[in-house]
Amino acid sequence: MGLELGGSATARLSYQVGYGYSRNTFLRLLASLSLPNIVTPKILGVDDFAFRRGHHYGTILVDLETNHPIALLPDRTAETLATWLEGHPGIEILSRDRSKTYKRGMTQGAPDAIQVADRFHLLHNLEETLEKALKGHSKILKQVEQDQLQAEGVMVSNVSEPQRSDTQTAQQRKTAQKRAERLDNYEQVHSLRKQGYKIKDIAYHLGMGKRTVYTYLSHETFPEWQSSSRQCSSMLDPYKSYLIEKWGRGRQHTKQLFKEIQQQGYSGTYKTVARYTHTLRSAQPQPLPHPDSLKELPGRGPAPKMTIKPQKPLSARRAAWLVLQRPDRLTDTQKTLLERLTQRVELSETIRLTQGFIDLVRQRLPKQLDSWLENAKNSTIKTFQSFAKGIEDDYDAVKAGMILDVSNGPVEGQNNRLKMLKRQMFGRAGLDLLAKRLILTNK
Repeated sequence: MGLELGGSATARLSYQVGYGYSRNTFLRLLASLSLPNIVTPKILGVDDFAFRRGHHYGTILVDLETNHPIALLPDRTAETLATWLEGHPGIEILSRDRSKTYKRGMTQGAPDAIQVADRFHLLHNLEETLEKALKGHSKILKQVEQDQLQAEGVMVSNVSEPQRSDTQTAQQRKTAQKRAERLDNYEQVHSLRKQGYKIKDIAYHLGMGKRTVYTYLSHETFPEWQSSSRQCSSMLDPYKSYLIEKWGRGRQHTKQLFKEIQQQGYSGTYKTVARYTHTLRSAQPQPLPHPDSLKELPGRGPAPKMTIKPQKPLSARRAAWLVLQRPDRLTDTQKTLLERLTQRVELSETIRLTQGFIDLVRQRLPKQLDSWLENAKNSTIKTFQSFAKGIEDDYDAVKAGMILDVSNGPVEGQNNRLKMLKRQMFGRAGLDLLAKRLILTNK
């Protein structure tokens, strides 16, 4: 009971089952338990976890043959990992993310072991690279989305850029002022870097963090603020064009529309349809007709063409998500939008490189890695040049990830269990108690 629930929850339950002990009693019982002897695994997964996010981190080690955690280390330094590996010789394969610290620790502690870069983290790094590359093309993304909506028969209300005038709202003026300040900082960062100033000196003189300086220097054009929302596919997506068409013709009875799309294959709920028709209804409120004209109108009559402002703008993050999705999971609308993005000259090379690397990872094509790296290094896209350099620095582990059927997924799963235990104990458990509750409950 103590291993599963911790101190306080076990104490409360103990009174219900006839024991009636305090939480300290159960904690003393847990402290008296000993961890099992570690049997050195052949395949070991390594990942970090947070004692306190942003401040203090540890390392979790998982046997990838049994998917059971075997140890928790007090930090995530290369030296601590190397010391543990030296004390447990015989490991043949080490799985990790793209951490350079863990790479160094593995090389020092188990030089003969094969290091494997996890495929999920490879694609995650690719998504970050693609998003950074797309941030410099915000105007193109906006134009592509407008073309898509117009092709679907949806009128898009064009919102002009904020202008300095007396009619401008206070919020617009504040937004424009902040953008001007960020643009000035961006230009100063690049100017000072060209003059030979160090990163830390630029950050100090301009009063900003070093991470912000690195972010500005990694963008060839000024990065506009991007929406953080991600697009979520809905079962209603294939039927939205039909609903808009019928709604525009005056057929605005939600239950009837729900029955019609059910006959076409829609298997979702009525509530989803009702939410969408509510959006259509509120998109362009219509004034009530004069009472004298009601006799001349047969029913509601045809509604004007809908003007719908997209709820989720095509940001760099949403576009990157779209490119990385499997084709069979995209709706027809999403496929058309992706095709429009690919047809833009400014984006075609970026998307081509992204999809090429996705195929390497998902289809396990290690022989084509060298040619992809050569194309990425010779491209005009700075972010992909940096990404290719990082892959080359970790070449053996990346190639092993495409060859071997080893994944860090079980490590991520145990890490989630560890987070649950930390929350259960309100973050007050030490490493010893945390390790016992994590490891002994897997026996």
